[in-house]
Amino acid sequence: MIKEGITGFNCSDLHDLDHKLESLKVSILSLKKFKIKTVYDQNESSNYVRIKLRDYIENTEIDLLINVQYGYSCAVTNESSWMNLKFIDIPTILENKVKDIFPCLKPEYLNSKLNDMDIRNLSKVERKQVEYWKSETKGEVIFNGYD
Repeated sequence: MIKEGITGFNCSDLHDLDHKLESLKVSILSLKKFKIKTVYDQNESSNYVRIKLRDYIENTEIDLLINVQYGYSCAVTNESSWMNLKFIDIPTILENKVKDIFPCLKPEYLNSKLNDMDIRNLSKVERKQVEYWKSETKGEVIFNGYD
């Protein structure tokens, strides 16, 4: 079941979000495997922070998303767009650093179909946004590009 306020409508950001994000950055950099390329703060068109990472060893890029209301995290492909997120597993070495600060959600959960029970705790405004944007999965609600 998805918690009220998770969409970013009519609610405030996670308490101590900036401090937790700084802790996450330090933790990621301590691995010496990843470089933080860019950090995109939430804006009027998203309810998450996006951290673009470069893996030096694998020569790949991955993006971490952090929901700013409840602090859930996930990984998406670097090519994912704000309304077309492709959820992927967080590499284990990275997940071990992230999960202590922001709980990690798996692609299987995020890609699972949304049902009425999942959104029953959302506010009326949030349920209208889910309907308006025709959100079909839990991931589309938890990490949304609603504006």
